[in-house]
Amino acid sequence: MTRLINCGPFACYWKDKDWTDQVPKPPPVLTKTDFARRYKAGEFGNSSPTWNDFDEWDMQCYPPDQLFHVRNRIAGAHTWYDVSLAEMWFVWHKACIAYAPEHLYISAMCPTERTLIQGEVMRWNRELEFYYTTVKKPMRDALKEQSQTAYGITAKNLLLANLNTASYEWLQHLLDVYPDHVVEITALDCCWGTEPGFNTLYWEVRRY
Repeated sequence: MTRLINCGPFACYWKDKDWTDQVPKPPPVLTKTDFARRYKAGEFGNSSPTWNDFDEWDMQCYPPDQLFHVRNRIAGAHTWYDVSLAEMWFVWHKACIAYAPEHLYISAMCPTERTLIQGEVMRWNRELEFYYTTVKKPMRDALKEQSQTAYGITAKNLLLANLNTASYEWLQHLLDVYPDHVVEITALDCCWGTEPGFNTLYWEVRRY
């Protein structure tokens, strides 16, 4: 059976595992700036709702308890987690003092208290590698607190145990069409994000 999968600007049909041989692969993701642009366009699948800047964010209405993340287009640079609605104006302007506004963007925080597992998935020389944590915090903080690495069938079993079917299949798609890239994921005990039916968020796809 052939299914239509949303690949952002690279929307395509797949059938079994050899579908990637039939369509052009997207270009590699070599900079954080390029990643952020393509992430916002939806190229990498289920994600957190995202806005390019404060003005775009400020045009929406949100649940009063929703938290946000002021993110950075510079790899490894500081970001601001768990920003409330009341704090956003102050935090955004504080961030703009530290970085040029064009380097910043905003995403909704996922419900981190519902995290099952999260980390960085890679496929090197056809072997799966999963650098992961089960700490229920934003990924950067969680990996600093506790982390380990699984390989091969152990990594695969961890992913199968925590990602629902749609999420696991999409992860395989990302690993297929972005070879030698790192895919950052968070799997939750509920479906959440921009695409219905996924319990996993794909935070970053990168080769930088």
